[in-house]
Amino acid sequence: MSDAAALIAPLLIALTSLPVLVVAAYVRRGHLHLINGLDATRVADPDALARRLSLLLVGVGLAMLAAAVGLYWAAGDEGRGLMVVVAMVVAVNVLGIALIVTAARARSGYREPPRRP
Repeated sequence: MSDAAALIAPLLIALTSLPVLVVAAYVRRGHLHLINGLDATRVADPDALARRLSLLLVGVGLAMLAAAVGLYWAAGDEGRGLMVVVAMVVAVNVLGIALIVTAARARSGYREPPRRP
């Protein structure tokens, strides 16, 4: 495998992790609507929820970046490459499930919407 071809998969994975990290930064600043349309005005503690969700998103992004480094390290060795991909899939899916559970719990604890006069 040529040097350029060995860089394609790691670069693609690293590039696809960047939007996750950008969303994590926005969520940390209070833009909870980016996560399944959560309404920050109806959550009991929006700062704590934003912190938890952003940490989970950063975890996903870092897992993807680690996988990119791992694929670069594997450099054509199928056994190493498979090990890296399986580890990334497991890590990203566990973090994804944690995101879903966190968002569902936040939505189930919604307060009444603020009343308009």
